[in-house]
Amino acid sequence: MRISYGEDDALVLEPSSGGLVTALGGIGEEFTWIGWPGAVVPAAAEDELRERLAEDRLFPVFFDKAEESDFYDGMCNDTIWPLFHYFVGRMSYSDGAWQRYVDVNERFAEELAVRSPQGARVWIHDFHLMLVPAALRRRRPDLSIGFFLHIPFPAPEVFRLLPSREEVLLGLLGADYIGFHTSDYVYHFRSSCLRVLGIESEPDAIDHGGRIVEIGADPIGIDIARFRQVLADLETTEMMREIEKRYLGQRLVLGIERLDYTKGIPQKLRAFERFLEQDPERATDTTMLQVLVPSRLENAEYRSERTAIELEIARINGRFGQPGRTPVEYLHRSISPSELVALYRRADVMAVTPLRDGMNLVAQEFVLCQTLAPHLPGRARGVLLLSEFAGAAQSLPGAVLVNPWDISGMADRLAEALDLGVDERQSRLELMAEQVERLDAPRWARGSLRRIARATRRNSRSVAARELGRAGRESILERASRARRRTLLLDYDGTLREIVEHPSLARPTAEILDLLASLAELPHTDVHIVSGRVAEELEAWFGHLPVSLCAEHGYRTRRLGGEWEARSDVDLSWLPRIERLFRRVAREVPGTHVERKSGGVAWHYRGAEREYAEWRARELLVSVEQMLGGVSAEVIRGHAVIEVRARGVSKGAYVQSLFPDGKTRGHFVLSAGDDNTDIDVALAVPRRSVVLHVGRMLVSARDVGGRDQYVVSSPRAVRAVLRELAAAVGASGDGSERPS
Repeated sequence: MRISYGEDDALVLEPSSGGLVTALGGIGEEFTWIGWPGAVVPAAAEDELRERLAEDRLFPVFFDKAEESDFYDGMCNDTIWPLFHYFVGRMSYSDGAWQRYVDVNERFAEELAVRSPQGARVWIHDFHLMLVPAALRRRRPDLSIGFFLHIPFPAPEVFRLLPSREEVLLGLLGADYIGFHTSDYVYHFRSSCLRVLGIESEPDAIDHGGRIVEIGADPIGIDIARFRQVLADLETTEMMREIEKRYLGQRLVLGIERLDYTKGIPQKLRAFERFLEQDPERATDTTMLQVLVPSRLENAEYRSERTAIELEIARINGRFGQPGRTPVEYLHRSISPSELVALYRRADVMAVTPLRDGMNLVAQEFVLCQTLAPHLPGRARGVLLLSEFAGAAQSLPGAVLVNPWDISGMADRLAEALDLGVDERQSRLELMAEQVERLDAPRWARGSLRRIARATRRNSRSVAARELGRAGRESILERASRARRRTLLLDYDGTLREIVEHPSLARPTAEILDLLASLAELPHTDVHIVSGRVAEELEAWFGHLPVSLCAEHGYRTRRLGGEWEARSDVDLSWLPRIERLFRRVAREVPGTHVERKSGGVAWHYRGAEREYAEWRARELLVSVEQMLGGVSAEVIRGHAVIEVRARGVSKGAYVQSLFPDGKTRGHFVLSAGDDNTDIDVALAVPRRSVVLHVGRMLVSARDVGGRDQYVVSSPRAVRAVLRELAAAVGASGDGSERPS
């Protein structure tokens, strides 16, 4: 439902006609809708409007003028829309608009949290609300949350230009299921999560925050039943006759677009001009009708776009027109359903040539009307000329694809489309019609809702850790304060310290050093840095602190007050061969390097182009495993690193040496880690220990039964927990003697 103002500024409520409303209206379920009514409502009228909307289970989130300007016009339309459509030069960004975007998304999440029954299914839509999934999950973890993006998700090289890129990705990852129009958009999202957040993924899922976030390509369709009704209407039949008479003897090239710079209308007009240049006689028997549906005319940039289009049309007509004959006809208005269907049916070529489009349902509408409308005697079916940069290009295999930036190529494809034979036109349409039937809007909605429910069930069965919320923090702090003794087992890279481009740049900050010193000063508290780094680095960085150090995953250790010791019971004869292999690969892959350790060797590829490096990493794993056949060594894979170490050396073995009998009565143990090398620690800590996973769950509940597992979002979150722990234990006034 949208509102507008009628006479005397009276509020007028009009049913929305969007594809989502149509899709959900056709599946026979009852929905509660929460959204913006589309206009600024005076505060005095808000209560009345709420009551009127509530009768139809509609609950508004109101904006004031500033919010409409900063959130809707600013962040949504001036930042996200151009960037996600690859119009980087048109993008503008301001911190104020971004903060307004955050605030509005939080308000939507709050409204959803209040309105949603226990365990309800919530489906969030489009780029305006990309932060809502995570904001809602913080408030209501019981809900089943889905998200669908109706515009393209850009390639990571483009997405990374967004200053608030991390926040957007983390916001989306609050969902159980994220849907996109095409597999390309899914791939771009996965790649962005890898490059921006360092989160690896499967083709259809991302492990994040202790949950599996499923992702998929769900191309949206049109409401076929509604078009059947329009086609059966007598008004449509009359309109078909009228339009057929109007264009008698003409080949009709049809374009129907909303006014927007992404639609490529100037390029399409120039291609038609090139088509006429190739043979000026075509101007006598070929007409282009360009329908431009008004949009955002309050925006100066859009008004300028309209003026440029109109000038282009006038120039072409001035060049090729004759008295009583204009090769380009132009309508700047909305058209009725009957007129729309009649034009679709009459068109010899439907030119849908956006520079970038999430899906484009006009293409599907044309195919359906060409297929279902009564056959016109003596007239062949129409041809779809479709931009390869529209999402529909992946769904409609019978279209003639064009690159809208290639003006000459588009003119050539237009000529070919107009000259296609009757049989080929028919076979292309039949092929596309099958796809349009499959993409029927209500069927799309039912399928998407099933996938959301399935993803939620999967998480409810498999989640072994929960995000660390207020209750979890309070439990940890209480247990730590009451314990007679405390042991903290802390990984460094990715846990205490953020991952950086090169490991040598990850020196501890003053904040980290102060935090560790505070923890080590607590009574009855042992702090262990359990890392894969070499002993020399750990000694240089932390040797002055009263903490124990475990280097190279346990190959070298230094207990508090002791000297460095190395394992003497391992075979390292394989090490030179593996090091040579690693160094050869490092020479071949720019941005990678080899780290030689006392008890192993590592190949780091954090600074390389990630997709190519991941491919080489998979190849390297195969080669290493072949070389290590029967050798007492093992391969471990961390964040952008492959390491080979002596078998039997692990962080877990070090932890087990701290608790030889496994008895920890009155003893609080906390471990924190972020990658596969920390799994050994999670499995080795005693029962009732607290295990913090950074970014994602590392192990299942079955494997670590008896431990309290939590997922935290980042090293910053780990440090925050540790600061609270230090403050809570310090405030408890525990000053008894340290146990031996």
